Amino acid sequence: ERSPDLCVAMDVEVVSHLLKPFKVYPGRFYVLAVLALLAIQQNVAWMTFGTIPDESYKHFGLSDDDITLLAAYGPIVFIVLIIPAMWFLDRFGLNFTVIISAWVLAIGSTIRCFVPDGHSWWIILFHIGHIMIAFVGLAIMMCPPRLSSVWFPPKQRAFATAVTTLAESMGITIAFLALPYITKKYSIHTMLYIQAEMSICVAVLATIYFPPKPSTPPSPTADQERVPFLKSMKLLLTNVPFLFLAISGGISTGSNMGFSSVLPIILNPTSGFTNNVGISSWSQFFHSNAWLGAISAFVGVIGGQLAGIIADRFQRKLKLLLIILLGISTAFGLYFSLAVYGYISGSAVNIFMGLCLQYFFTFATTPLYYEAAVEVTYPVPEGSSAGILAVLSNIGSLLFQVVAFMHIFSNAHPEKARAMVWAFSSLGALSWLFLAFYREQYKRLDLDDEMVKQVSQWKEVNY
Repeated sequence: ERSPDLCVAMDVEVVSHLLKPFKVYPGRFYVLAVLALLAIQQNVAWMTFGTIPDESYKHFGLSDDDITLLAAYGPIVFIVLIIPAMWFLDRFGLNFTVIISAWVLAIGSTIRCFVPDGHSWWIILFHIGHIMIAFVGLAIMMCPPRLSSVWFPPKQRAFATAVTTLAESMGITIAFLALPYITKKYSIHTMLYIQAEMSICVAVLATIYFPPKPSTPPSPTADQERVPFLKSMKLLLTNVPFLFLAISGGISTGSNMGFSSVLPIILNPTSGFTNNVGISSWSQFFHSNAWLGAISAFVGVIGGQLAGIIADRFQRKLKLLLIILLGISTAFGLYFSLAVYGYISGSAVNIFMGLCLQYFFTFATTPLYYEAAVEVTYPVPEGSSAGILAVLSNIGSLLFQVVAFMHIFSNAHPEKARAMVWAFSSLGALSWLFLAFYREQYKRLDLDDEMVKQVSQWKEVNY
């Protein structure tokens, strides 16, 4: 039997929610689209010169080392600035972080347009521009779970996180295909101008409308106070389940991000593969590294979106979903490795399909890792838990780029690069092992459910 004093014992904050019902707004899809567009454009800009190495050398004298360094600024800047960036997001909020990042991307993309043809000191503008572009990656990786928590109801959070986290892969897809095409049909300068214009458009869209939060929260936990920054760092670093989850996610996503940088060396012209975008037959399609990179990134986007939708329907089954997806991904990683070494059919179609399926299931885990991290660390700010998870991914990616920069392998020694496929598939198994030790918790969902239950009881007693 319910106590008649329930309304007295009721938490004041819960009562306030009765007077301010939860609500979702159509504007949530606009802010989601802006962050997704920012992620797409940032990745297109980051990938620029790696997709057109010959033209980059011809017009600006960029060597392989220069291009590797420009790409390496991404994880380097992230690792160096992640702690102050997490504090900045916690202190100034989602909207200010996104708007500032959008204009930094616009400026970084624009200054690259001033570099003239020739081997000159002007290429320093490329380095400055790419450092600024890399800076924007901090917001791209920290903000998705924060935005989904602030703007979306519990049944749409995983979907919203998937849209923004996987927009990065969509940017990679566009970079692999659009940048070489525009450069070949028009010029490398035209390609840089278009990127600058697109970046400015995204910054304008962010400035026009990106409120810090909706006027009415979409869920009980959406406007709850989070733990202060310094305390949140201590909680994250002492949360054993979170550490197992973060290491697993960092190994999985980081190894995939980094492996793409050595793929053109493994699948080199001596094995029948090219970097051509223009194709006239299915054979050329399956032998093109450009199309392999683009399609594998694109199917990763599809896998992530499907996983986000499924996770919203089975909200308390994230570990089970992760174990299944990561296990299948590891199996296809092994399949790809066996095909590369010829232990099974090493046809271009077999290699192409093996890698694409591996990416499909690996990137399907990305939004689930972010959502699980928020759940197990609540009430730590979402940007902080996402930041730690992302920094581990960047460390994994950077290791591959350091190996490439040190010339441990190169086009002259492709057999050394081929050995990396075993590291690639082995890291998938290691990630699965860490995930097995992760003990799932749903602190945010538990609080959402409990507060809704209390509200329901309060209404029954008082009305």
